[in-house]
Amino acid sequence: MPFKIPTFITTKIIYLFAFFVFLAILSLTIINIKTSEAPSESPRPAVQVSPAPKVVKETKNPKVETIVKNAQNLSGKYAIYIKDLKSQNTYELNSAEVFGAASVYKLAVMYATYDAIEKGKLKKSDVLSSTKTSLDQKISGMQNPASPTPTPIISYTVENALNLMITISDNYSALLLAEKLGWANMDKLMEQQGFAEINLVGANSPNVTSRSTGALLEKIYKKEAVSKKFSEEMINLLLAQKVNDRIPKYLPADIKVAHKTGELETIRNDAGIVYGKRGDYIFVFLTDTKNPLDAAEQIALLSEKIYEELDR
Repeated sequence: MPFKIPTFITTKIIYLFAFFVFLAILSLTIINIKTSEAPSESPRPAVQVSPAPKVVKETKNPKVETIVKNAQNLSGKYAIYIKDLKSQNTYELNSAEVFGAASVYKLAVMYATYDAIEKGKLKKSDVLSSTKTSLDQKISGMQNPASPTPTPIISYTVENALNLMITISDNYSALLLAEKLGWANMDKLMEQQGFAEINLVGANSPNVTSRSTGALLEKIYKKEAVSKKFSEEMINLLLAQKVNDRIPKYLPADIKVAHKTGELETIRNDAGIVYGKRGDYIFVFLTDTKNPLDAAEQIALLSEKIYEELDR
């Protein structure tokens, strides 16, 4: 007799099967509902990457290059450093060669004086004094023997000394400031500030190179010399220069030149910032010739030619 599954067991199996089918259908329904309710993620727009701007370095002015190069044919020694502050191009002739600074060294004294004021080591109202005899002997390089008779006292405030030293190139005020600050201290400061070729101590000092002088002027121009405030004061002093027979001589009357001249025996120098109509530039001339008066005129003529090209 064949084996029969009891009816009540069959019924339970059917119910269980139906229950599991129901659970499966319910699960699928819930999944579909969640899927349909989920927000569809829209595709992200493609990122637009702009091409990197092309850096186009302005080519040097060939006429300026020729003018500078031809200066080597002039009688005597010439060093030239020009920096177009708009294009950043430089034009150089013997720019690393050492020349006697003459009064161009006063740029370093001015810089060091403002540095001492900024650090609280000096005040504009401080009074500097010495005898005229003592100062004359130091300027001439002589020893300083005791004077049998009283000599006049030369006395300036720091502020007055700065003004006289730059605007009329007064030697007494420059020496009073330099003696107060210390020549070795100023020389060290120049090196720390990146002007190692401005030498205030040692053999044949003070001496400079045109490129190092230009670097100092550029720092003043950018108002990074000591502080913005003091950089502006330095520029104003240089703009008030009274000796204008070189760089500014043949330039238009409305063109401002912040500069410092220097002259001593065979030396005629001029170094400054020319504020042109279309751009500014640094201009440094150092010369050592047997005919310094002619060298001063050559500087003026070269300055005119350079201006015509750079401010075209």
